[in-house]
Amino acid sequence: MTAVNTTSTQVQTNATKNATASSQLNQNFDDFLQMLTTQLQNQDPLSPMDTAQFTNQLVQFSQVEQQLRGNDTLNQLLAMQTLNMTALGVSFIGKDVEVAGDTFTADGVKGVSMSYTLPEDSTSGTISILDENGDTVYSQDAEKTAGTHEFAWDGKNSSGNMAPAGNYTIKVSAGNATTTSLNVTTYVPGRVTSLESADDGTLVLNVNGVKVPLTDVRKIAEASI
Repeated sequence: MTAVNTTSTQVQTNATKNATASSQLNQNFDDFLQMLTTQLQNQDPLSPMDTAQFTNQLVQFSQVEQQLRGNDTLNQLLAMQTLNMTALGVSFIGKDVEVAGDTFTADGVKGVSMSYTLPEDSTSGTISILDENGDTVYSQDAEKTAGTHEFAWDGKNSSGNMAPAGNYTIKVSAGNATTTSLNVTTYVPGRVTSLESADDGTLVLNVNGVKVPLTDVRKIAEASI
């Protein structure tokens, strides 16, 4: 799977870089100790060398080594997190979810459950269902209080007839006392068909043909028949 391969490659690359850096540090440290031993053996007993410089170099080596070990630990944690997120994402495949968005599919037989969130109280609001041509097939008043509200469309148009199967869009328009349009977030249902890796390496779900971040999933349930 793309998500696993892409992220795993990045983790392996970081681990390889740390291993190379650690190997180089060990080699430099061995060379330093050999030079230090040689100098100490050949120093003038009546005028011993200042050990402050040696001590500082030893401290610097120790700090670099600790940083590399810290990077190794972070890489291990990243690998564990990646595996956990991948396992979580895989568990979503085949499930019905509700995600942030406005496009959904109706089968022409059953109704569709959705939801929307108002950022603040509104003085007016309308829920509209639009078909693929952008024509309104159904509308009703929206809730006016702030928060998330459930909305169940029975799948029928304004004439009371069942709308044909196809892709539809939910649009919620709301305004406050100053007639300012509110930014309403809508959530639509869909089925997860696959798990992919986005360009930035994050895992995304394929829902209704749209790539959706895991964090945008509001609900998850066993697939309906």
